[in-house]
Amino acid sequence: MKEILIVNLTRMGDLVQTTPVIRGLKEKYPGVRITLLVNAAFSEICRYIPDTDRVFALDIDRIIRGLNGGGLVEAFRYVEESIGAINDGMYDLVINFTHSNMSAVLTSLFNTRETRGLSMNDEGFTIKRHPWIRCFFNVIPGRGYNPFHLCDMYLKAAGLTPGRQGLHLDMPDDVDQRICSLFKGRGISDGDTVVGLQLGASAEDKRWPIASFVALADRLVESFGVKVVLTGSVKEADFGRSFESLARAKPLNLIGRTDLSDLVAVLRRCNLFISNDTGPLHIATAVGTKTVNISLGSVHFRETGPYGDGHYVIKAEIPCSPCDFYTDCTDTVCKRTVSVNSVFELSSRLLMDEDVSSMDDSPVWRDVQVYKSYFDADGLIEYLPLVRRRPLNKEILFTAVYKRTWLNVLDSGDKRSPESICDMVSEHIHASYDTDSLDLRALVEDELAVLKRLEDLARNAYSIISIIEREARKASPDIDLIKKIWTGVPHIDQEIETAGYTCPALRPLTNIFKYEKEELEEKEIVVLSEKACKIYNDLGLHVSMMIAVLESLLQRFPGQRVSSGDYINSMPMLQDTD
Repeated sequence: MKEILIVNLTRMGDLVQTTPVIRGLKEKYPGVRITLLVNAAFSEICRYIPDTDRVFALDIDRIIRGLNGGGLVEAFRYVEESIGAINDGMYDLVINFTHSNMSAVLTSLFNTRETRGLSMNDEGFTIKRHPWIRCFFNVIPGRGYNPFHLCDMYLKAAGLTPGRQGLHLDMPDDVDQRICSLFKGRGISDGDTVVGLQLGASAEDKRWPIASFVALADRLVESFGVKVVLTGSVKEADFGRSFESLARAKPLNLIGRTDLSDLVAVLRRCNLFISNDTGPLHIATAVGTKTVNISLGSVHFRETGPYGDGHYVIKAEIPCSPCDFYTDCTDTVCKRTVSVNSVFELSSRLLMDEDVSSMDDSPVWRDVQVYKSYFDADGLIEYLPLVRRRPLNKEILFTAVYKRTWLNVLDSGDKRSPESICDMVSEHIHASYDTDSLDLRALVEDELAVLKRLEDLARNAYSIISIIEREARKASPDIDLIKKIWTGVPHIDQEIETAGYTCPALRPLTNIFKYEKEELEEKEIVVLSEKACKIYNDLGLHVSMMIAVLESLLQRFPGQRVSSGDYINSMPMLQDTD
């Protein structure tokens, strides 16, 4: 690899979360030149992203204004000129980490030998190029069962092994001195404990109430004598003014009053940073400041929580959390459930350097869970629940199972046996959840029945497509026979997809299957049938593996009725094709 283009036209936080990929590509391909295409509105952060050789900034607002305001020709010319500048040579690889139709069109226009991410095929339809990109798109319809962080999925899509490095940002040499002078001018000395608060977020459902932040700050000042610093953009200035009008102890309000380099330095100076899910949270993580992420609304911490070792997430443990992306919630129970008392208790322990490896199940944690981030043995970010011995539910169980089985299916490296996967899941369950009264059979019985049906469907479809492939390879294939044999496949596909809708815990399986079938581009029957065989084969392998893992788990918990049969060997026609 000599030339790589990374497309990330989303927000500042997403750009910061691309830094592990950029660092990893530089390490894997010494001498590679990395080009970054970003949204001009967030291009300033690129000055502090290490290992990037050049940056192109695309003015998305200008394009949208042109399309909406009658300036179609001007918008087209601007895009054409921008693409021409970017296409100044041939890229070995283009990776699109933006999941919009506009980015798909742009990505399809770059000169490249290989594309990963959302793009367009020859017929103008969007296509998800790479298994881990398809896994990312599975997050939206199967949110409760996604085990992977955005950063880890990006690393995998780039062909990299997560390396427990976290996020990366560089700092100008003189910025610490500037911030030190600013703080001293506002009564904050070198020895003071500084707590940063990020009041804003990109959407209302993600924002903890200003009054709650105020009550938290007043208690922290009263109990620990901390200095409170408010961070945020110019658009969030009203939040700062509201805070100042309510707080007893006046903060250092820097909302809209710092450039990005100053913000980075402020966050690095903080002893603790308490934030909604937004860009400054990831900047604080990148510069090594301990963070508390208040996870609300549509935010799912497993997707976008702090990506680094030793950070904390606090969220409401209620059935509707996290809500769907397009839910118009009129009663944000999660904001009331994550109380000032709970955030104060967590923050107090962190400020006093107390042991926070576990929390007792006291009333302050009622309907709230606290997670601590760490990198697991595979280098993937994981979040350990600190309020232990709570009941295990279906989402937790299947998330743990999916994490290990997806790695087996999507990665081509060493494969773990169902028994070793069961060991990992079982250890996780025993360490963190109440298993004394666990009725595991009740959690998985319906899913096991559907999995066995999916196993049969995958086997049948594989057999049909195999016959088609053999016929297509003949010198004079019988096209009428191929058409006749094919008639049985659409019904099987429909039943597979229906299984995901009727059994939500298995929807991640059927969604990936659907994405893979939609993105078959080949026109030759031989190549098409060969790739289709692999799709049904992969589905069957994953289903078979999950049956074996779940059945093995049932054997490890006393008092459970176990079905007979070695399901992992029940599909002799299936082979691991990696």
